[in-house]
Amino acid sequence: MAGFPTYGRFFYLAHSALNPPTSLCKKLFPAIDEWHDRLAAKELSPGDPIQPTFAENAFVQVIMMLRKTFIHDSVLMMELHSCYPIWQHSIFSDPAYLSFKK
Repeated sequence: MAGFPTYGRFFYLAHSALNPPTSLCKKLFPAIDEWHDRLAAKELSPGDPIQPTFAENAFVQVIMMLRKTFIHDSVLMMELHSCYPIWQHSIFSDPAYLSFKK
């Protein structure tokens, strides 16, 4: 629970209720969307580097969740550590990001 208040057995993070724009998420790990679609459609050949296993599906889901988490956390991290070079990346000047940041 990492010190967050619990209500019964669950915990709640207010910022997780805000979803970053899909267009913004697709700019982080852009290939993961294709992999997700291919796994969901089971459009894989025997020599394909990915196979529809539980681990493959879980990995893709984790990456998709992490990119949302990264966007959420970047807002605060940018304020705390504004001198980090990562904030110069074009995604952080994207109009969708700037709108989400507000």
